[in-house]
Amino acid sequence: MRPTLALALVLLLLTLALNQSRRLFPRPSGPAALADRALELVAGAKGTLLPAARIGSGPERIASAIRLGERTLPFGGEGLFAAFVGADDEIRVTRSFDLAHAPLAVGELAEALEQAEFGELLVLISGGRCAPAEAQREELARVLLTLGARAPLGSARPESWALLALRLEAGWVPLAEGYSRDEGVALAFVLGADREAYADFRCERVFVPGGARSEMALEDELAQATLCSEGVEFALERTVLGRPLAGLLVPPRTDADGRAQRARVVWADVPIGAGAGILAWVGLADGAEVGDGALCEVRVDGQLVQSLRVLPGAPWKVLLADLQPFARRRVTLELAVEPGASTRGDLLLFGRPTLFQGYDRSPLEVWAEGR
Repeated sequence: MRPTLALALVLLLLTLALNQSRRLFPRPSGPAALADRALELVAGAKGTLLPAARIGSGPERIASAIRLGERTLPFGGEGLFAAFVGADDEIRVTRSFDLAHAPLAVGELAEALEQAEFGELLVLISGGRCAPAEAQREELARVLLTLGARAPLGSARPESWALLALRLEAGWVPLAEGYSRDEGVALAFVLGADREAYADFRCERVFVPGGARSEMALEDELAQATLCSEGVEFALERTVLGRPLAGLLVPPRTDADGRAQRARVVWADVPIGAGAGILAWVGLADGAEVGDGALCEVRVDGQLVQSLRVLPGAPWKVLLADLQPFARRRVTLELAVEPGASTRGDLLLFGRPTLFQGYDRSPLEVWAEGR
């Protein structure tokens, strides 16, 4: 009996200790209590008509956006987008600086950096065009120098740039920087709670050369189109025979007399490399009236490269265009919809329209392998 009683007494004492653990062993308060906390950061940037960066080795890509833990801050504008994050990992303020069009944007960026508090994190990404006028380029270079950045931002078009930096007592400490003139960039970083520990941190810098292969989602370039018919928009939830596929929604178009007209989206000055092609799924959106169908077209410099007729009641169809004859040229690229006898029911979807480059086989095979 004595061993049993002894064991019961030990278990009783352990239970009491566990129940009173917060009083017996209080957890430290203040910065030391946050030592096990970390913030996961992903910063993506993408210049005009450049492929979005791939995150890791998987199929996921990121254009111009900031991820702070589970929060995502997309940037659909032009210039620089900044998020200032306090020591408690909460977003203090977000700002955009349109360097290409607003003459005071560089000065506003410098002022925002000066107002940042000690221990504050800066996440800075580019989107679209970010080159300022010639008169502001030297000023921009000086501002970037205060951040410890090395990228020659504003010296080329297009370009992608992202930077993570900490404001400490000794000044700004760059944590990671990425730059490319050929594609998007993506930075990933895990930031610990003790930010002063990064005072002597050596920045990881990634200057990304153009890859032999690339895929550019044309739906992400809608804002960069030089000509876009009224009503064309990015559609995320529209379906064809109940099956959804994100892409471009192109509504029918008529002239002042009600005659059917071609609807189109046009991008100018698009670089075409070797092994290039266009891949898209096309179909008539559910919910539209029943008409006589429409003709989907891919044109380069006004020349018809590929076409496909879409009829009511048909499922998604593959539209594949070979652009290899235009390799090593900068061209005007056009996605168009030619209506039939009427525009009734011609609410057309270009699902996932993508410009592939650098491939020696069908873009459809390449897409299938990446799924």
